[in-house]
Amino acid sequence: MHSSPFRPDFSTGAVAGRLPATARVLTCISHAPIRAVLENSAGAGISSEPNRSLDQATALLLREPTPLAIVDETTLADASNTDNGLRPIRDFSAALLGNSGCTQLIVISASGDANSLPIGLRSDEIAERLTVLSEHELSGTALKSVIAMAIRNADAHQSLRQTSRPQTQSHSLREVLGGSPRMEKLFESIDAASACDTPILICGEAGTGTSLLANAIHDGSSRAAQPFVRVHSRSLTLEQLNDLLCVDVSDAEVATLPLDTPTRPAGGTLFLDEFDEFPVALQKPLCRFVARQQELADGSQGRHRSIVRIIASTHQNLDLPTRQTLGLEILVRGLNAERLLVPPVRERPEDIAPLAEQFFIRWALQEDQPRPRLTRNSLEVLKEHLWSGNLRELYTVLRNTAIVANGNDITADMLQPWLAKTETPDGTEVPRMTLA
Repeated sequence: MHSSPFRPDFSTGAVAGRLPATARVLTCISHAPIRAVLENSAGAGISSEPNRSLDQATALLLREPTPLAIVDETTLADASNTDNGLRPIRDFSAALLGNSGCTQLIVISASGDANSLPIGLRSDEIAERLTVLSEHELSGTALKSVIAMAIRNADAHQSLRQTSRPQTQSHSLREVLGGSPRMEKLFESIDAASACDTPILICGEAGTGTSLLANAIHDGSSRAAQPFVRVHSRSLTLEQLNDLLCVDVSDAEVATLPLDTPTRPAGGTLFLDEFDEFPVALQKPLCRFVARQQELADGSQGRHRSIVRIIASTHQNLDLPTRQTLGLEILVRGLNAERLLVPPVRERPEDIAPLAEQFFIRWALQEDQPRPRLTRNSLEVLKEHLWSGNLRELYTVLRNTAIVANGNDITADMLQPWLAKTETPDGTEVPRMTLA
């Protein structure tokens, strides 16, 4: 038997599942005699689900907290002989690795030799969780022990995951915002901002995900259990601002306020959206409040905690001095706010491919539809587009095209009708389909 031991950090994914509660092992066995022997050896550890194709197993892995997958050599051979070539094998490997990095794999082959497996299952990442069994090794208690060990460790680590709160949101942010070098630096700044208590200004064009980043800062901070209140700056009055800032409320009184109070972020975070529209009449009271909190913190040798943490966002480019941005710059200096800049999509085209991949996976699971894929030409079209609406526009185009593609590969011709007319940097317009 060729095997690598189960790692101590073996754990399961935390996503909604569709398998029966008793089906802790995902089986994909085409050879009937092997399936019969497997069911007799493993007993209740193997559910009596009908046989699945490798594509069906891949779809289940993408949505299930599955500790263990068992596949036979016949299923792998059938998948390799389809018109799609090695794509089913590659998709299965990606789903296996993407299942929270925990799913173990048993492959049953005639020889029991890992070198006989398809090339898509011979990577170092797969080898760390792979066990290859020959057919004569299925009987006895060995298989029961392997299955029991996988499920026991999965349950233990799943319980640990549920009782511990992650300290960073960077991993989930990469899936929806991108993981280019510029975004990686931004995520590092997000983690640093979560660890401190100073005001933050997030600058980014519309659709870049500024509100998601504000949420991530709050969730990664010591205020995560307190309310996160989002307010549009233009709608604020002085009375509302005073109420939101909990002015003249002592720390002892703040601690007694209910955590589900919807209008008062007591001890939590106040997110001021569209900060460039913040009323001029309220700027001095806001700066005075923040300055007072800082004075108290300095005078208490770090033991004082601000009643409310201020996070703001703006779509204005402060590097382009206008009357509006100059006024905002003065306000930001008055708050002594740290500035975080979210780059637009057109400045990081390398993010488009992984973002599209993640979007299509989520879309296919939510709509229970085949997962579409981009051709090389269609990816180039997406990279050349200027994306004035940034991620919001990108996801709208991907969704509309996925519906039209109906599970087929997405070509450049399919994308063109959904790309809005865009103005290039030299002032000319690229013709796209209009509403008419």
